[in-house]
Amino acid sequence: MPAPDASGLALTATPGALSAATRIVADVVVYRLRKREAANLVTSTTLALALALPASDVALRCAFGALLNLWVYLVNDLIDVDVDLAAPGRDQTRVRFLSEHRRVGWITSTVLLAALAGVGLVHSPGLLVAVSSTAVIIVGYTRWWKRTPGLDLLAMAGWGLSMALVGCPLESAAGLRLAGLLALLCASTEAVQVLRDEGSDRAAGVRTTAVVLGPRLTVLCFRLLVLAAAVYASLLLHRWLGLLLLLALPVSMAPGDAAEKRWDIFRALFGITWLALLSAYFLGGRLEGFLS
Repeated sequence: MPAPDASGLALTATPGALSAATRIVADVVVYRLRKREAANLVTSTTLALALALPASDVALRCAFGALLNLWVYLVNDLIDVDVDLAAPGRDQTRVRFLSEHRRVGWITSTVLLAALAGVGLVHSPGLLVAVSSTAVIIVGYTRWWKRTPGLDLLAMAGWGLSMALVGCPLESAAGLRLAGLLALLCASTEAVQVLRDEGSDRAAGVRTTAVVLGPRLTVLCFRLLVLAAAVYASLLLHRWLGLLLLLALPVSMAPGDAAEKRWDIFRALFGITWLALLSAYFLGGRLEGFLS
C-alpha cells in the first residue's frame, strides 16, 4: 500500500479533500450494504455476546469490526479501481469518482488503519492480531491471491478467522474453536462465489479455482468443505447442531441454477447453524462436541 507523504496528509485538511473522503466512505458503505456484505460483523458480534463479554466491550468490538470492514472494502475498491472502470455493469459514477480521488482514498485508508491498530494496541492482543492479519490477507487477496487457484479459498478462510477474532479474546478456548468453524464456512462461500463468477472470470483470463478446476470439481470442492465444517462442528462444538450444515449438500449446484438464490440459501443455512451453536454454548455454558 502506498504511503502518503506530508503534502498528501496536508491535503486531507482542505474542505474539498474532506468532502471527497466523506463521499468515498459513504459510497463504500452504501454499495456493500446493497450487496448484503459484511456478514462477518454479525458473526463476530454474536460471538462476543455468546462469550458473555461485558456490554461495553461488545459495543467497542462491534464498532471496531464495522470500521475494519470499512477499511477492507475501501482498500479492495482502491486496488481494483482500474479493473472496475473497465468492467461492464459496475456503478461507473462511484468508480469514476474513486479513480479521480484515489489519493484521498489511500490517505483515508491509511489513517483508518492506523487508528484501528492504535485501538488494538491499547485494547487487547486479540484486536491487534485481528487488524494486522486482516490487513495482510486483504491486500494479498486483492492483489494476487484471488487470481490464484486454491489460494483464493485459503485466503478467505484466513479472513473468516481473522475477523472472528474481533469478537473473541485470544484466551478464550471456546471462542477460538467457534472461530475455527467460520474459517471453513468462509472458504465454502468463496467456492460458491468463484463458481458464480466462473464464466466472467474465464472470459477475462482470471485464473480462479473455478476457472482452473471447472464447475463440476469446484462443486465437489464446496461440498467437501461443507462436510469438513460439519464434522468439525460435530466433534468440537456440538454433537448434533453442526450436522445442520449437511443440509447444504443436496442443494442443486447445476450451472443453470440461479447463482444468487444458491448464495442466499447457503448463507441463511450457515447463519442459522452458527446462531444455533452459539445459543447452545451460551445456554449450556460449555461446548458439547464429541471431543469437547
